[in-house]
Amino acid sequence: MDKPKKKYGRKSYVNVLEKGLKYINKRRNGEIKSLLTPWPSLNEAGVNGLEWGSMLTIGARPGAGKTMIVSQMLREARRLNPDQKFNILEFQFEMGDEQYAARQFAGEMAQDYGVILSTKRQLDDFILDNINKYVEHCKDMESHGQIREVISESLTHTDMEEAIQEAYLEGGSKPMIVTIDHSWLIKKRLDEREKIATLYNTTEMLMKLKNKIPVIVIMITQLNRSIDEATRKTPGTVGNYPTSGDIFGGDALMQGSDLVIALSRPSKADIKVYGPYAYQVEDEDVFMHLLKIRNGDDNKNLIFLKMDGQRQQMVEVPEFKALRPEGSASAYQRYSERSGGGGRRNVTAEVGQEL
Repeated sequence: MDKPKKKYGRKSYVNVLEKGLKYINKRRNGEIKSLLTPWPSLNEAGVNGLEWGSMLTIGARPGAGKTMIVSQMLREARRLNPDQKFNILEFQFEMGDEQYAARQFAGEMAQDYGVILSTKRQLDDFILDNINKYVEHCKDMESHGQIREVISESLTHTDMEEAIQEAYLEGGSKPMIVTIDHSWLIKKRLDEREKIATLYNTTEMLMKLKNKIPVIVIMITQLNRSIDEATRKTPGTVGNYPTSGDIFGGDALMQGSDLVIALSRPSKADIKVYGPYAYQVEDEDVFMHLLKIRNGDDNKNLIFLKMDGQRQQMVEVPEFKALRPEGSASAYQRYSERSGGGGRRNVTAEVGQEL
């Protein structure tokens, strides 16, 4: 006979330990695994990937590739994790179905978005035939219980919670990847006067939900316009780097997320020499800044990526060339809970130093 629940959710510490022991034994035996992503360094920063029951927040200014990176993550999820059964639910508030589908086809066919939409010349029969095959493949996967659904209607956080729980149960109570694109477009409830209140309430809901059911939540958000101020664009300075304060709704998302990353594409801000180590950057160079890591490897702070627009993907590459040899990515430490609030270590180069 089950014991009655105690008021306010009070529970025995021993019961918590026993629950944790079951979890580590299941991970030890391979019954539970993290979800691998396409980027080895991000997997290392996590717990060999993203843990089920966790939340990843991705912040960036327009054009830095935040939607691309989530699309790639979903596109490759089943290939990289063939022994895991899971469903996918996308809150896609930003694009219409036709636009979104065309972007998916571009990624799958390794073609530019414009090629898929016949902007310069008519889409050739070979690519169109492969698109039709991809659609049939997705139908077959769905018929075998590998479900991927999209919600385009903007919802309140209350409705989102109901939609997630409903999709989870209807999908056979399998683990589920939930993506939200993006935080600003979550609908305000009548009792939420400011958008920031909506975000706080959404984050609180997601924190509770991910502790109840096996989900990985991927939240896309914007960086505040403060990152575009002239002082932040001075070449070769630490001000080029995004911080937690640049994340829209930073306090709420930093608290509720297990992993927070910010994408920076310096060429979009006309920055040719980036950060205190003076990285030489090209148009397709993207920096992934790890602003918070709750449970993984806290030594990884910066991941270097190349944007491949034709294939709609980000490719991890070795560290970019730095003009200041005395500095390196390993010398930069973000502020995080796990570093004890130590902040950034001192670097040899002075901020704003002439190159």
